[in-house]
Amino acid sequence: MNNAKIFFYFFLIILILNFCSGQMYKFFDYTDPSNLNTYPINSQMEICNVYINLVAYTDLNPVGPPDAISMMSQGPSPSVSQNVISRNKTSVLYSILLTFEIGILEAKFFIDNSSNYISYNCTCKKINVTELSIEYQTPMFYSEYTSYATVFKIGGLIYPLSLQYNGLCTITPMDNNYFLLVISSYYYTSQSNDFLVSILFPNNESLDFNIIFNKSTPTLYSDIIGDTKLHPNVLNFTEMGYKHDPLFTFRSIFSKPIPQVFLLSQSGYFLLAKPIYGTPGNITYIVSTLQNFSPTNLSLYYQTIQNNFDSFKINEININIDYGSKINTSNQIIYLYNRYIYTFKATNLLNYDSKYFFYTTNYVVNDNSYGFTNGFTFPFGFVGGNNLAYTLNITTLSPENWSGNLTQSIDEPICGTVINFPIVSLNDVNTSLVGELISFETINLNEFKILIRFHIVSEYGVAFISIPTIRETLIGNQNLVSGTIYDGVWEYVYFGEEISFNERIRIITQRGSINEILTGQSFSVSNPSQILSISQNKLKGFSYSNDLSDVSFLYNNVNVTNQMVSNIMYFNFTNVDIYRNQTFGLYLLDSKSLRDENYDSLLFENLGSKYYFAEFDPIQNRFQVKFHISANILPGKLDYTIAFSQSSRIYSASLPESFQLNITSSLIDIQGPIFTNIVKYPNGNFGWVVTIEDSINGLDYGTISLFGLVDSSTYNFTINPSMAIRGNKYKGDYQIVIPFASQSKCITQDYIIKFVELFDTQGNCATFIKYFRVKDGSTMVKTMTNPFINFMNDTLINKITFNCQNQATLSTSPILHSFSSSKSSIDVGSINTVEFYFQVNDSMGIKDSQYPIVYLTTSTIDVIQCVSNLTLKTTNQFNYKCSIEIPIGFGYPNGILLSVYGFINNGGYYSGYCSQQLLEMNYTNFITTNQTYTLNQPYIKSSNKFSNQGGSLWIYGRGFGNDSIVEIKFSDSGFTSFTQYPTDLIYSSVISIQGVRSTNQPFVVIVKSSSKVSNEYIINPIIFNFNYTEPTTISPMPTNPPKKCLGNPECGGIDHGYCNNGVGCVCYSPWVGEDCTSKVIVIPQPSANTTDPTTDIPINGGSNETTQNNLYRSLISLVSLRELDFDGKQVKSFKFDKWIYTEINNSTNKYLSTISNKNNNGVIVETNVTVVLQWFEKNDTVLFAGQTLRMNPSSIKYTINITSYSFAKNLNSLQLVMSASLQSSTIDDICSSNSFGNTSDGDNSNYMKLNVNDHSVYGRFIKRAIVDNKIISVNNNFLNDSSSNSYTSEALIGISIPYYNYYALVDPDFSILVDSNPTSSNDENSICKSTSSKLSTAQLVGIIVGSVAFAAISVFIVSYAIIKGKQERKMLSDMNNKLSSMNKN
Repeated sequence: MNNAKIFFYFFLIILILNFCSGQMYKFFDYTDPSNLNTYPINSQMEICNVYINLVAYTDLNPVGPPDAISMMSQGPSPSVSQNVISRNKTSVLYSILLTFEIGILEAKFFIDNSSNYISYNCTCKKINVTELSIEYQTPMFYSEYTSYATVFKIGGLIYPLSLQYNGLCTITPMDNNYFLLVISSYYYTSQSNDFLVSILFPNNESLDFNIIFNKSTPTLYSDIIGDTKLHPNVLNFTEMGYKHDPLFTFRSIFSKPIPQVFLLSQSGYFLLAKPIYGTPGNITYIVSTLQNFSPTNLSLYYQTIQNNFDSFKINEININIDYGSKINTSNQIIYLYNRYIYTFKATNLLNYDSKYFFYTTNYVVNDNSYGFTNGFTFPFGFVGGNNLAYTLNITTLSPENWSGNLTQSIDEPICGTVINFPIVSLNDVNTSLVGELISFETINLNEFKILIRFHIVSEYGVAFISIPTIRETLIGNQNLVSGTIYDGVWEYVYFGEEISFNERIRIITQRGSINEILTGQSFSVSNPSQILSISQNKLKGFSYSNDLSDVSFLYNNVNVTNQMVSNIMYFNFTNVDIYRNQTFGLYLLDSKSLRDENYDSLLFENLGSKYYFAEFDPIQNRFQVKFHISANILPGKLDYTIAFSQSSRIYSASLPESFQLNITSSLIDIQGPIFTNIVKYPNGNFGWVVTIEDSINGLDYGTISLFGLVDSSTYNFTINPSMAIRGNKYKGDYQIVIPFASQSKCITQDYIIKFVELFDTQGNCATFIKYFRVKDGSTMVKTMTNPFINFMNDTLINKITFNCQNQATLSTSPILHSFSSSKSSIDVGSINTVEFYFQVNDSMGIKDSQYPIVYLTTSTIDVIQCVSNLTLKTTNQFNYKCSIEIPIGFGYPNGILLSVYGFINNGGYYSGYCSQQLLEMNYTNFITTNQTYTLNQPYIKSSNKFSNQGGSLWIYGRGFGNDSIVEIKFSDSGFTSFTQYPTDLIYSSVISIQGVRSTNQPFVVIVKSSSKVSNEYIINPIIFNFNYTEPTTISPMPTNPPKKCLGNPECGGIDHGYCNNGVGCVCYSPWVGEDCTSKVIVIPQPSANTTDPTTDIPINGGSNETTQNNLYRSLISLVSLRELDFDGKQVKSFKFDKWIYTEINNSTNKYLSTISNKNNNGVIVETNVTVVLQWFEKNDTVLFAGQTLRMNPSSIKYTINITSYSFAKNLNSLQLVMSASLQSSTIDDICSSNSFGNTSDGDNSNYMKLNVNDHSVYGRFIKRAIVDNKIISVNNNFLNDSSSNSYTSEALIGISIPYYNYYALVDPDFSILVDSNPTSSNDENSICKSTSSKLSTAQLVGIIVGSVAFAAISVFIVSYAIIKGKQERKMLSDMNNKLSSMNKN
């Protein structure tokens, strides 16, 4: 055969082989075509990412297609990243990422040769900026949630685009090329110009547009900001509890119901001040400072008339952070293990002080890791010692046959110290044997909920599925609804943020192998057309508010003074049929709603779950949504958002005026109850009496927890107004006392109030936590309202010492003598109750009211607690029992560890026993869960928000079958029988029924399925009462009658004041009085009187004095409380004999007195009279009874609260009698006078003026009071008093208070004046004395006639002069001594 034939046959064989090789593989495309053409990664880049999903198939290669395939391309040179997503014996699903520059890329993928391939044409499209425009833009708007913002749409975009931009702002994508732009506070606090936004593109191109920066908030000025207070007002501040930083409060007296923006500037941060209480035009704001490690300045920013912000410096603070004790990481650590039970032991840990710890197990398998974290505090883990030196033992359960490395750790998050316990696995794992996702399905339910269904096959068995939310969502085997952990279906009802493209969902097996699947891509070679995507139904063609044709409300201009109002929003669209099946959620954005969700713009971006969901009304052809408006919230426009999904919303502040919901309220209270008085060791008892005040909403309930700093003994007190020892829900005294009388032995130790949570009747909460709580590895958001706000300068106010009189000398930790469980194996697919019995012995005795806890722990560190009860007590033996229902799926399949902690004896020592210790003592330490796992046991976990109006009911749980029926038993029918309702929709985890009848009462629901009956689940309907009425109109407050302007010159002249016709003289500060000729004088703050609320003010003589040594003394005090009948005659009178004094701060003191009064049944009723004296060093403003009052410098304000009084008759009234006096040290050639009348400067009050020479005491008595949470008018009466003389002016004032039920609050104040003209005999009501005068003829005759008696009279005159001189010198000396002492202080 010649060479030509040989070459021909060889070439033919090669062709045949290549042909056969090429025909060995087939390719199938599963790429979303819309992903092949895209814009660059962001607007400023010129590189695109294109994701391709394809399957290669062969039945000729026994090992299947290879792990990588080849590629040829034309066009821009790409970088290629390939991953095998899923494979079987014949097929492989590939995920391929192509990254390439602008242009058209043709990519061919093949195996071995290019004769058989799959081809893709991909486009990285250059953005033509000239084709883009701002197609839509709202005017700038403001809400507390968004700050200053606008919504805009970019026209001309073909594909979605991530924006890069310049400017102090953040831009968040919505849908359909709409974006929300929020302007940074760094900009609007420093700039007033229009805001320029630049969307950046390559080659220095940009799309620019302006936002007209017209701040839609009122023009403010610094004079409207008053009563500024830093709590506490000290440079060096020590925290009472971690993250309870100084609070800054102030008041705004701006009267328009428009949002006001105040920002606290600290360390480069701008912190928004939030309104908390007040009345319209007098609103108190609060803002929490930030922790800082060095002195930092605080400034408050407010808006000015120039459309920008100005600021003033508040103070400089340095915070001493309360880190508490650290964990000593150098202590000996012992590792123990038995089977899959691992225990760590840390000894000689010191000074535990009630902190929470993080407890973490972290598994590492090759390069992948996963872990579980939970928070714990005493007694979990504490096995011996006391807080001075203690030992921790914690046992961990790992999954059976787990592999890789395990690290257990305790993390003390405040100090940042960590103890790590690494453990090496004894098993190997094939990391390629991962859990394979066979199918995936999402079903949109209701209320933004999505049912997620996973079908997974795993040789090792599934441990859990991880979804990458802000706080990781774990789907465990409690969600297994069919099959087994090796081949089963998991269902999960998901409510949360949408999972963006290319996020990693992980499937972790029981042996630790991990399969990571990217969202937005195919995931299984068995079902390659399915895409893993978790998103809510999105409206195609979202157009923000362009289609929104109408928004209205059942009630608008709603008055929420002291009443929560049920309301309905109606809204519609121009093309409503497109929107008919869309879910809409209404979220209120007022300050209270945001505060209820712990929203903080520095910490969170997303709203919480407090949506009200809309229903479509087919009759009216529109949507409607029922919702509640809380009582006593901020008046003005109530901001809201209509949400299409968790990311796409319409903000009401951007909508027309006709779409707004307007609120009025005479009162504002979103603060939460606070402590206003705290007394330690009341009546010799060990504990506190706390006064809790919430003057508008009133206290609803609360919890106060005490903690022993040596033995960790904990006492929890639940309080509500019915438990007050005095007072009512608006202001009441509560006794927090630990009884120790029954104990034979004890220890001396300090106790602290470690936790306080107080709720008012509208759900506002004030919280104090010594060291914050932790859960699932996250810290609880700090509270802005600290109930200790009035006592933050006293870090010991929450600490007291118990001095033991029968001190225990020697003590050891209590010893466990038995421990057993009623069940050692359970089917956690069924409903189970387990009981535990145990006995402990201790020679010192177990401390009263301390109850050990049995902890049940799973391999994922899920922990449930069974708190025990004492069943038998002898001298040294104590028996306990507890019972607990095990949650469905809890501990499957790895079992449940048992441990018991929290035995505390009278000698100050505690003990506990981890699961490993129970095992070594031959006690029950484990419950097996893997023998049987029932999947068809129906169990109800939760429901939708069901309204008392009736309608659809959605039930969420597990074990529901196709044959499920729902039965309801209504309490308003006496719970007599169940009524069956037909099901509308059934999944294993969800049932929907329609047409549930209306009811205002709780009702019981059960599900019957497969001959099994679920638990009885109680549903409490949300009560909507659409019966809004305007609150009772408060009678008009009294106004002073017109007065003639006095003085010569009129009103003291142009520098003193001006004449307001029909009102009288209006004086400029510091001038006061009817004719503006009296001047407020600045004097040192008088010393506090610790006996009674009497103010003793010594005053130096003024410049007009003829005697330079003349001094004055003023006394202001409470005299009595009188009950008067209808005719004003006295029925009863009570003197104030004894006062309890408390210093609140340097300028404020509190006094408490109690009067006892027999009611008509002969029962003694106590009435508390609390007086708060506040000294004002400089000009200020205060708010009382809805009225703004100017406070002069060097003035003293009396705030007097009188609790419930037992009137003899309903027509009777009370009269509070106060006295005031002014006395001069000079007693000759001097005049005094007094006057009483109406003020003329607009405060509609009475004034009292006591004059001696050229000095005066000026008292203002407001003609209104707060009585039973209402503002009423009161009468002030000038009572006759005959004790005045030429050098002393005295007066009694009676403040009349009508009949009331709960409390009355009045608020007079007093100032010291110097008058332009001394008092003379020409003044009305004057009393004068002169030592020299001209003698009349009658007087001369008298002298002549009386000359015979001259000698006797001379003796009398000399004696009188001596006595008078001594009196003047004594008074002068006394006042000088008082002034000297005061000045030293």
